[in-house]
Amino acid sequence: MGTDGRMPVEALLGELANPKWSMVLESVMQAERWLVEAGPGASGSIRVVEALVECSKHAKWEVRRAVAQVAGQVQHSAFESALARLATDDNSRVRQAADQAAGRRRDWKNSSLLGRQHEENINSKLEDVEARFGLRARDAVRRASEEIANTYARELYHEVIKVLTPLSMSADRLGERVSDHAVTRADLLDDVARIQRRTQRIRTIVDAMRAFTAPQSPCYAHETLKDIVDEAAALVRDSNRMNGISIGIDVRIPPPLAVEVDRGRLVQAFTNVLCNATEAYDGLLGRRAPVIVEGIEEGTRAILTIQDAGCGMTEEAVKDAATLFTTNKRNGTGFGLPLAIKIVESEHGGQLLMTSERGVGTRVEVRLPRLRG
Repeated sequence: MGTDGRMPVEALLGELANPKWSMVLESVMQAERWLVEAGPGASGSIRVVEALVECSKHAKWEVRRAVAQVAGQVQHSAFESALARLATDDNSRVRQAADQAAGRRRDWKNSSLLGRQHEENINSKLEDVEARFGLRARDAVRRASEEIANTYARELYHEVIKVLTPLSMSADRLGERVSDHAVTRADLLDDVARIQRRTQRIRTIVDAMRAFTAPQSPCYAHETLKDIVDEAAALVRDSNRMNGISIGIDVRIPPPLAVEVDRGRLVQAFTNVLCNATEAYDGLLGRRAPVIVEGIEEGTRAILTIQDAGCGMTEEAVKDAATLFTTNKRNGTGFGLPLAIKIVESEHGGQLLMTSERGVGTRVEVRLPRLRG
């Protein structure tokens, strides 16, 4: 072993050329770990990759598939030719592994492109800040943006790791139980279902993150506020019906009241708020008043209020509700209300205010300019 804990390059290359295919298969997996731990540009990495490319021509499909899987984990251009050949392999499992690896490599390239575009966009905005307010303002804005990004990354990490840890434990448990003859098929299926639920949970978090961070090109048009709220309410009713929730939504907005907005984005914001409102009734006994949505015109603004008669929240919980990743729902992501606030305030120049009282209910007030500019 080397001083850093990795197998020496010469020993690894020798194992990759072993006449026993089972030893080669194990060595391919060792080579993957070696390349990942060594990092790009490490001494000997090119020789290891070239040896793996040669293994992609191995007579055993298991070895060829393993090489394809390595190509999906290690960014090295030498793998491109191997993947092109493996994509037309006679074995379907090899082809599938090659297709998956090629997909991951495309994602890397797209991610790099998006990263460069994002950096150019940020620099352009910082240059504008500097031109208008000076270099100190530019530095202050950059520091603030970096702190926000760091906080977001830390919170996202904690949310994902909370699911990944039990997911890993479930996978280990399944692996142990597969060889246990006393374990029934039903037991194994329960373990698989648990893994699937946790995998879906990660997907839900990632999808919510994507919806929150996706760049937008708003398309503003004159829309009647009642039509927008009716569409959002219909979506919530359909979702609630599938989940066994039967809370009414009473929309009381005068039809002529119009606003200049991006309809799709505002429907999404109101859907999130109405979902929260109807879910606030969960676990409450007895008949309660429906969620009431009212709208009025106030000078140059439209004022929309959403009042529920749910469980209500403490003052501290109201603050937490507007914070990313914070949720008291069993399957919540903590993105719903923050996304609604972002759409109303950042994209439409409005305000979203929330007040609540435990045992009474929650009131959300949305103030929107009727015209842009």
